[in-house]
This record gives sequence, structure tokens and C-alpha cells, in this order.
Amino acid sequence: MVAGHERPPFEPGNTVALVHGAYSAKAIAERAEHVHSALIEVAPWCAAEHFAPSVDRYLKATAREQLAHDALIDMEPGARGFARLIETATAASRLAWAMGDALGLTPGGHAKLKLLVAGATEAEATLADLAAEGRQTRLARGGES
Repeated sequence: MVAGHERPPFEPGNTVALVHGAYSAKAIAERAEHVHSALIEVAPWCAAEHFAPSVDRYLKATAREQLAHDALIDMEPGARGFARLIETATAASRLAWAMGDALGLTPGGHAKLKLLVAGATEAEATLADLAAEGRQTRLARGGES
């Protein structure tokens, strides 16, 4: 750059200043796509529409944690930004773990999810049984069906 001359502004969406991506919505979204592919492979139930909000939060947290972790591997402890990046990686890791557990991605979370599904199925069957029993009682009394 020549003295007195200013560089033209960068175009929107450039990645010139991107160091590791742990604070970049675009970098997180790109990494989250890779995480999503792997997730659906090992946990196909996460493709169900009603899991979408939880899966989205899990994907973003996991992607952010991975990007921060990758950057930390190459940093010297105490370097500029190291402490903030450690905090970011730790917070993202905790959120990813909690969301993963809720989605049934940990052994304990998977067991809880199976119990919830079994309980919901049992509850549906029980309600159907009660409705049928009520119908039979009404019929026996000569009421409407």
C-alpha cells in the first residue's frame, strides 16, 4: 500500500480476517454440515422433524467446539486470544454434550430416550385401551357408541 492511499474495502462475506472460525457464523455453518452428515449416519432418529431445534443447537455447538479445539492445538498457552478461545471451546463442549445427551447420543441419554419412547408408546396404548373400555361400557348400558 502506498502512503496516503487506502485499500478498497473488502467485499461482504470475505474471509481475509478469519483465523479459526469459532466466532464465524459461516464457518460454523459449514462445519455443522459435516457434523450433520455424521450424526444422521450414527443416529438416524435425529432426522425426524420434531428433533430439528435440538439437532440445530447440537450441530452449532459441536461445530464451534471443533473449530475452537483445532485452533487451540496450534496455539501457545498464554498467547493472545488463548483464554477466550478456551472458554469458548469449553462452553461449546458442555452445550454439545448436553444436547447430545438429550438427543440420545450418549449411553445414558440413549437409555433415557428409549424409556421415554417406550413410555409414550405405552401411554398411547393405555389411552386407546381406556377409550375402547369406555365405548364398551356405554354400549353395555345401551348408550351411544
